[in-house]
Amino acid sequence: MSAVTLLTAGLISTIGTSAADAADAAATPGAVLQIASPWYQTRGDAEFADGDDIELVTADTTRGVDARTTGSKRGSFRLTPPQGKPLTTGAYWLDPDRQHSDALPALEIDGTDIYGDFTVLDLESDPTNGRITRFDAVVPGIGEFRFGSDPAGSVILGARNVVFEKRFIGLPKKSQVETVHNTATAPVSLGTPVVTGVDAKSFSVSNSTCGATLAADATCTFSINFRPRVAGPATASVSLPVGAATQTVALTGSAFLGKTMITSSGKDMVNKGKTTKATSGSTQMSISYAALDWWFQADDLDGGGNIVSVRLGGPYGKAFPLGTTKTSPSGKYSIVTTVDSYGCDTTGTMTVKQFALDPVTGLPATVDMAFTQYCADKIAQHGTLQWQARSDVTAPAAPTGVRVASATPTKVKWTSSVSKDAASVVARLVQGDGAGATAQSGVPLVVSGASAAVPKLPTGQRWTIVVFAVDGTGNVSKAASTSFGTTPVTVTAPGRPTITGSTPGPGSVTVSFDAPAGDGGLPITSYILSGSGQRTVTGTSSPLTLTGLPAGSTQVTVMAVNASGKSLPAYARLVTVG
Repeated sequence: MSAVTLLTAGLISTIGTSAADAADAAATPGAVLQIASPWYQTRGDAEFADGDDIELVTADTTRGVDARTTGSKRGSFRLTPPQGKPLTTGAYWLDPDRQHSDALPALEIDGTDIYGDFTVLDLESDPTNGRITRFDAVVPGIGEFRFGSDPAGSVILGARNVVFEKRFIGLPKKSQVETVHNTATAPVSLGTPVVTGVDAKSFSVSNSTCGATLAADATCTFSINFRPRVAGPATASVSLPVGAATQTVALTGSAFLGKTMITSSGKDMVNKGKTTKATSGSTQMSISYAALDWWFQADDLDGGGNIVSVRLGGPYGKAFPLGTTKTSPSGKYSIVTTVDSYGCDTTGTMTVKQFALDPVTGLPATVDMAFTQYCADKIAQHGTLQWQARSDVTAPAAPTGVRVASATPTKVKWTSSVSKDAASVVARLVQGDGAGATAQSGVPLVVSGASAAVPKLPTGQRWTIVVFAVDGTGNVSKAASTSFGTTPVTVTAPGRPTITGSTPGPGSVTVSFDAPAGDGGLPITSYILSGSGQRTVTGTSSPLTLTGLPAGSTQVTVMAVNASGKSLPAYARLVTVG
């Protein structure tokens, strides 16, 4: 059974109550949380909860999803839509250097802000009120939260989609815990979890506590591991026999390309006559952007501290020029190398062979450079910096002619890449129009030649199949895609009203306002005028008069209301009440 069979099982099932009804209840049947905690005090600890152990506080397209575990457990998941836009499916990148962008959603897990990439795999909402009835989101390296797709009384897998953070080849395996929970009232037989698929050798299963039988309301666990063997994207699946059926977990990972390494040497005050060499296969290499500089760091794998780092300063968000360029602390380009946490400002030259930026993250994607720098002691320090450096940086041509035969296809076909070095194909199924989809978005389809099977999917949704060619170096082509199905109606609360005038009186104020530019897809049923002391008045049109106000200054604002909820308040106006 392929990984896509699992997707079908999840997408065609829904809970019997609406998301709003569930939010009003003490617990949410059908909700499942399986994560590695990102909270600093419990970082990496496996957390699992489902059914009565999860309370869904909010689930609508206007406010997003807010869920938390009950009792003493800390687990929580909170996803807030972009300001003024509905929550939708898609692949997202949250930039830690642009933490408060209203144009992007915000994600918080276990009370910790999450940055980097994540995917909302599945979302279904009620077009009459915006309540979310089915939801599934996956965060690489952390885990999955979903609701509305697991039948009551079934054997539940904590994660049906496991996505690992990008890894360097040669590093120890990275693991995520998978939980199996028998929510039925009778025992069920279990088989041995087995990894299958084109990249099966990059994944493994270990530390299983699951026996031949799982008792009613009992749980067992096993670890799913990722240690990439080749550069580029990797997909596989774990198959687990459960009773007479087989459940599967879709596995997704990716390995960095080329060579990543930092060297530093010299008799200067930083290197002290030593040569330090850090490679991606023996240290923890990372890249970040802070204080307008790019930071390349090599840390001990055991968390013992920094070995060597290079800080590059230059024009904001731009690639460094190829060739030899002068560097200095106050110049256009600067370099600071730190060894064992000691470094100093330097002046010298750099010779850049490769420097390219990632179009999604804005971080350097390929770097190959050497430099000679001088601290205050005027003794030369020599260094090199490589980040995914490789001779082949050209992606293959994308496949063409991606096509399906109907609005409810069972197979997708395409014409293979014309590039002679194209070695493999990655096909992903995503909900929505596929904007921003990558080779790790959505869920994998099992590729056979120039085609892949498509699972049975719910109607009333838009689906996109995205296909990529991958060469032997791991370079990934641009996306080729085809879409099918029906774009669902998505509604939200209205937009923000605009206050146009205010007339104070004795203990009162009359406020005029314009309707929002957008009604959110549903008729506006009322407006709420509010002032100090939580005084409010409701009406169906402008103007509205608020009474019972104390003399003095007060702020007033207006919100519009439809069946999906309340709008953002109008920008407040200060008035003086007589």
